[in-house]
Amino acid sequence: MFCMVVSSLLCLGVLQQFFQDGARIEAAFRKYFHRADVQQKEDSVEFIVCHGNVIRYFVCRALQLPPEAWLRISVAHCSVTQINIHPSGHVSLYSLGDVGHMLPEFITR
Repeated sequence: MFCMVVSSLLCLGVLQQFFQDGARIEAAFRKYFHRADVQQKEDSVEFIVCHGNVIRYFVCRALQLPPEAWLRISVAHCSVTQINIHPSGHVSLYSLGDVGHMLPEFITR
């Protein structure tokens, strides 16, 4: 019985962390991924350094892909992903997990 209680408490902790992290990641998506203001005259660029899972989430969310698409995406450590949001709201994925700037022996996943 003790093992079941401990196991249940651990699961609750993991679920609680999941929901806290999920809300934080969604808030970051809403902060950085949006159309430019109509008065904006020049391009704006945001550099976001984050965990690969967050990158995968941002890509799926920006491209309006189903959540299970996340499982089919892989990004290497220190890779570069470029998402462009045009004034019309059209979203383009220019690069995903690009590692062309790295020597092959340093590429890991």
